[in-house]
Amino acid sequence: MGDKRKILIADPSTALIDAVLTSKEGKNFEFATAKTGPAALKKIQEFEPDLLIIDLMMPHIHALEIMKTIKLNSRYSEMGIIVTSYHVMIQNYHAVIDEGADYFLVKPFETYQLFELVETFFKGELKPAPFTLKSGSEIVETHCYHPIPSTLTSYIRFWGTRGSNPVAGAEYVRYGGNTSCLEVRHGDDLIIIDAGTGIRQLGDLIDLDDNQTIHLFVSHTHWDHITGFPFFNPLYKKTCDVVVWAPVGFEKSTKELFTSMLAYAYFPVRLDEMKAKVTFKELRDDRPVSIGDLIIDCHFTNHPGPTVGFKIKAPNKTIGYITDNEVLLGYHGHPNEIHRKHPLLEPHLGLIDFLKDCDLVVHEAQYFPEEYYRKTGWGHSSIPNATVLLKYTGVNEWLVTHHDPNHNDSDLQIKLQLHNDIIQECGLNIKVDIAYDGLMIPL
Repeated sequence: MGDKRKILIADPSTALIDAVLTSKEGKNFEFATAKTGPAALKKIQEFEPDLLIIDLMMPHIHALEIMKTIKLNSRYSEMGIIVTSYHVMIQNYHAVIDEGADYFLVKPFETYQLFELVETFFKGELKPAPFTLKSGSEIVETHCYHPIPSTLTSYIRFWGTRGSNPVAGAEYVRYGGNTSCLEVRHGDDLIIIDAGTGIRQLGDLIDLDDNQTIHLFVSHTHWDHITGFPFFNPLYKKTCDVVVWAPVGFEKSTKELFTSMLAYAYFPVRLDEMKAKVTFKELRDDRPVSIGDLIIDCHFTNHPGPTVGFKIKAPNKTIGYITDNEVLLGYHGHPNEIHRKHPLLEPHLGLIDFLKDCDLVVHEAQYFPEEYYRKTGWGHSSIPNATVLLKYTGVNEWLVTHHDPNHNDSDLQIKLQLHNDIIQECGLNIKVDIAYDGLMIPL
């Protein structure tokens, strides 16, 4: 065996070592093996190979470090080095060649390809090949996977999540500044809840078919929920029917309020001049509305004027949507102090029962606790008080909407953390997040 060329195979792969040692080409050489970097260094000293075939990513000591160590000893100046690697990167290639390797061999390879390089080396003719993904005659092909994106045909999408009035500026980019508007789609059916400023953008994207009917549900007629109505593009399409559903008003009907809003003194197009057919229907909490496979139910909430929240029943999911509701009027204490029979909770028991079958509840929590001191009776909830409502519904997923216009993106991030802190302190199993303009959730 003394006349045989000596080769050290340093590689963590037992399968590769076995393939080399048992190959017919290997019978002409004397081999030693190592599976770690330290073992490779020891074998180099003991075995003194003519050729080192080493994996780039040796355990414990990188092949480049081993090569640098070899350079410091003139005994190994004639030793050849073939570096193998799955990590086919041009930076790795240049580092290996610059460190003195005779060849950079891309894995995987066939044993006969390796021995072709070995024979070339011992003939004194082995030179580094230009960088490539090729290994011998084999090409490591990278196939680009192109998944076909599914088209959601049943979902809710938030077009406005702001309360009171719209806001704009760099500090509102993350969560958006449009006032309340929710798109509900299921197949060919389109339902919109509230006509805040977000409805303008939604209207520009609606692809209107002939004789399409759009159902617009209005929770109440405060400005932030109706101010986008005149800018809703389908109102100017004669092939479109818009059905407006709203609770019965205390002073005027919804049609009278919209007619007044669209007087010439405020807007250049009157309600009766809209090209679409616009009709108004009354919402009642004892009469759910069926639109195709969707059922829209409503329940009165604690907010100035006749205001309702909604429950959207789709075939696979039920979602509660409550934008304006002051829970536990005037309460500033700890949420855990409100038990099931507490007098302050009694006015909300009907709404709690209404929401119990929901998979997700979208409910406002407009104020920090310290803000609620100054805004009691304004019709909106503090974070702790809204948490009590969610606690007794038993729903374990909560999405917060109707953000205060004074709360920028940073404030809402702080609010989200406070939500989680309160939920944890109360020992509740509720996943909470903050709604933002553009958020889409499958139904």
